[in-house]
Amino acid sequence: MTTTRSHPDLRRYASPDDIEPTFTVYQEAIRGTAARVYGPDQVEAWAGPRSTDLKDWDARRRRALTLVAEVDDTVVGFTDLLPDGLVDMLFVHPRAGGRGIARALLTAIMREARERHIPELHTFASRSAQPAFERLGFTLVAHRPKNTVRGVVVPNGEMRRRL
Repeated sequence: MTTTRSHPDLRRYASPDDIEPTFTVYQEAIRGTAARVYGPDQVEAWAGPRSTDLKDWDARRRRALTLVAEVDDTVVGFTDLLPDGLVDMLFVHPRAGGRGIARALLTAIMREARERHIPELHTFASRSAQPAFERLGFTLVAHRPKNTVRGVVVPNGEMRRRL
């Protein structure tokens, strides 16, 4: 993956074309970026199998407002917004990190939430994602040290931001 431009193009998730690219970003972000702050067993539990039936993955993206970030026609990130204001996913490919992709995605989600009259956003952010959320005004309201994924403890934090 080469990312030469710094500003991503944002668009809505398009099934079926975005199924594999977004799943790849999810896997790579956990196995790359999140692996800096979580142990190998936590990373494997969270990421799950590399090869899986992606019907459920696609259905989840289609039920949410999913925005996809592209740089040079390559998917480099995505985020989901649910009707109750939950930012369910925010993932950026590790090779595109530090280029404002998360900021662009979250800024667009906040704009969409305001248009939908959602008064507050909330998320359950990983240790690696918390700084990105904090930079955009989210506040940590609860540590979740016992959050469990596939039987393995993967701590995260509940964060909120009033709009």
